[in-house]
Amino acid sequence: MLKFASLLAAPAILACSATPALAQEAEEPRTTYRVTMIDLADGADERWAEMHETMVVPARAAAGLAPETVHWIMMNPEYDLMVVSEVPRGMSSFDTHANPERAAFVAQLVQIAGGEDELEALGEELDGLIEDTMVFHSHTHP
Repeated sequence: MLKFASLLAAPAILACSATPALAQEAEEPRTTYRVTMIDLADGADERWAEMHETMVVPARAAAGLAPETVHWIMMNPEYDLMVVSEVPRGMSSFDTHANPERAAFVAQLVQIAGGEDELEALGEELDGLIEDTMVFHSHTHP
């Protein structure tokens, strides 16, 4: 019994002597980004840009989200453009499938499209404009 107690005492003493988490310096906040690489179908660039400008940009603004940055990629055989958007609340946004920012964005899209059926039809059209996508996430380092 004494050996067992001494085995528990050593880690307890070390834990008590460690620097408390509250005494550590707070880490500077990071900004998390979603980067979407898009390969458009042939001839789809103008319609994609039109849909983005008339649907996505106003819906993000109305939902209170930061604007996206669109980069057209030259000399890349795999992707035509890259869309960079800030992820609100950072990595904690991934804790749920139905985060409030996405719900607000989709609600605005439904309103702009004129209803859920119209939004679904536009979504199908958009799917036809896109050949392939790749999404990854990144963040700034303080």
